[in-house]
Amino acid sequence: MQPATDVQAYEALARDPGERGRCYTSLVRDYYGFATELYRAVWGESHHFPPFRGGESRAEAMAAAERAIADRGGFRPGMAVLDVGSGVGGPAVTIAGHSGAHVTGLELVRERLEFARAHAAAQGMSHLTDFRSGDAMHLPFGDASFDAVYSIQAICHTPDAARVHAEVARVLRPGGVYLGSDWFQAAGLTPGQQARLVEPVCQGLALPALRTPQDLRRNLAAAGLVVEDVHDLGDEGDLEPNWREMEEVMAAVPQQDKTPVLDFMERAGTALCLAARSGAFVMACWVARKP
Repeated sequence: MQPATDVQAYEALARDPGERGRCYTSLVRDYYGFATELYRAVWGESHHFPPFRGGESRAEAMAAAERAIADRGGFRPGMAVLDVGSGVGGPAVTIAGHSGAHVTGLELVRERLEFARAHAAAQGMSHLTDFRSGDAMHLPFGDASFDAVYSIQAICHTPDAARVHAEVARVLRPGGVYLGSDWFQAAGLTPGQQARLVEPVCQGLALPALRTPQDLRRNLAAAGLVVEDVHDLGDEGDLEPNWREMEEVMAAVPQQDKTPVLDFMERAGTALCLAARSGAFVMACWVARKP
């Protein structure tokens, strides 16, 4: 666990929305510096919020959501696929194993790359995966390098989603598919709702700002992509188990065991649950294609 000073430094940076955008790489690296081990301890190697159907466990729901990405994208052996914001590698390994496509994961936080490579090796998937260090706003790949690109709840950590989508369009081959899910705020929130519900989520989870699903559609089109679908992730299943489980995990930590890191994470989780249940925080999915 990282010392309290790391959390304090992160919080000092996160309080200012302008600084969050200007210093987003430091913001994200600092956050995952103290959050990654906790995430892995609680959720394993996949760190996203899936829709639940029936009596699925979290692991089952996450794996199903990852396989659905591969199925919707038509991933198959011989395809070169890019995962933007690949984290510690769980989705890339699942998607490569399910589809037979080769998945290159791009991750800003170098320490998370080592976890991803180790996970791929442990699952016997090193031959179908590759994990590279890089920034989604400046993809370190040549034009038309990939048959498909996906991202799972990661672009929200960047200050300029329009630039990310434009970079994706650049590295996609003609006819290539781009799909995924991300975090957003509901359209039409008042300034008071923004301050009370959205800003605490941004401060607590390393988000420069939250955009709306309407912004997503506009940004995809502005990148020259043909938008085939944008819909609410909640249309695919029940999202409430995510918030209920988060509260259960937080409640299970005895008060005497609370560290500055755990205290901070509990405050962030509480803010996210409140925003999600109020409808201010939403998740949306998309499918787009390069002409």
